[in-house]
Amino acid sequence: MIKLPMAILVAALGLAACQPGEKSAGGAQGGDPYAGLDGAIKTWHAQIKATDAQCKDRSEGQQCQGFAVACKGERPITSDEAAQGMTAKVAVAMGWEGWDPKRAEYRSASSTSEFQKVGGAWKRLATGPVNLSTCVAS
Repeated sequence: MIKLPMAILVAALGLAACQPGEKSAGGAQGGDPYAGLDGAIKTWHAQIKATDAQCKDRSEGQQCQGFAVACKGERPITSDEAAQGMTAKVAVAMGWEGWDPKRAEYRSASSTSEFQKVGGAWKRLATGPVNLSTCVAS
């Protein structure tokens, strides 16, 4: 019969669900200060595509492409910020290629933001440039 291979498949799927780095519902409830950050970054990505001059209203073959998070770096939280309910603060740099109609080619573009988690919700603030190897303000 095929019972042994099915048992191996079920065991492998069970182990795959427990791989390190994956966020489980229990991990998020356990106080992970960065829970939800990836979703906030995806929202920022969508905002760039919708509002950046090189990205919005482009025809097929001229949309922005190659979006990638270049770095994420934890920033210290001051005692005043902690008193206001801030539990995490992270600098994030993202790069992409935007279409340049004058040159008829893609050009590199980037942006940096600071994400702050207050009251369990992430908010994004524009921030100055960061060193991409450390994600610390340059």
